[in-house]
Amino acid sequence: MSTGTDIADADAGTPLLNDAVDGSVDYKGPPVYRSQSGGWKPASFIICVEMSGRFTYYWINSDLKNYLTGHLGQSTATAAENVNAWFGMASLLPILGAFLADSFPG
Repeated sequence: MSTGTDIADADAGTPLLNDAVDGSVDYKGPPVYRSQSGGWKPASFIICVEMSGRFTYYWINSDLKNYLTGHLGQSTATAAENVNAWFGMASLLPILGAFLADSFPG
């Protein structure tokens, strides 16, 4: 059974938020301090990019069948088949992209 002092001794070697992580540098060279990196600025960028991607995906979802039946003159059944194929590929291609990204560049 461990005591509270064992946990405190184990945590004594970990860097605090204001300490530099050993071996870490940024593109300018000095050590990266955790309190100066990250935060809400990059998080808000990621949230905005994800929201715009979702809005685009669902906008295409709502308009693709109308475009295929109206402007391209496809039948409703053919348009529904093409929309389902598009959504299937949009759902499966990230899996292929993740496999390729993990296998070759990284």
